[in-house]
Amino acid sequence: MKKYLIALAVIIPAVEIAGFYFMVQWVGIWATVALMIATSLLGIVLARKEGLQAVRLMKMQARSGQPPTGSVVDGICIFLGALCLFLPGFFTDLIGILLFLPFSRAAVKALAVKWMYHLFQKGQVIVRTRR
Repeated sequence: MKKYLIALAVIIPAVEIAGFYFMVQWVGIWATVALMIATSLLGIVLARKEGLQAVRLMKMQARSGQPPTGSVVDGICIFLGALCLFLPGFFTDLIGILLFLPFSRAAVKALAVKWMYHLFQKGQVIVRTRR
C-alpha cells in the first residue's frame, strides 16, 4: 500500500504539470488559469449541493431505521470529488467530475466496498465497538 501511495505522489504531479503545459500551449496561459479557477469554483458549488443532498438522505434513512451505508459512501465520494476539483490540475478535475456523476460514482462505490471487504478478510481492518 505504501509503495502505491509513493508512486501516486510522484505520478499525479507529473501528469498535472504535463496537462498544464499542454493546455497553456493549446489555449494560452490566461485561459488555462481561468479554467482552473472555474473548476475550483465548480467544485465548491457541487460539493455544497450534492453534499447537502447526501446529508439529507443520510438523516432520512437514519430516521426510518435503515443503515445509511450507501449514503455515507456517497458522501465520501462527493467530498473526495470536491477536493479533487478544488485542487489545481486537469487530471484531478477529471477524477473529481467522475466522482460527482452518479453512474461513475456507483462504480467507485462498488470498488470501494470490494476493497474494504478484502481488507476485512485479510484482517487488516479491525472494528471495535463499545456497549
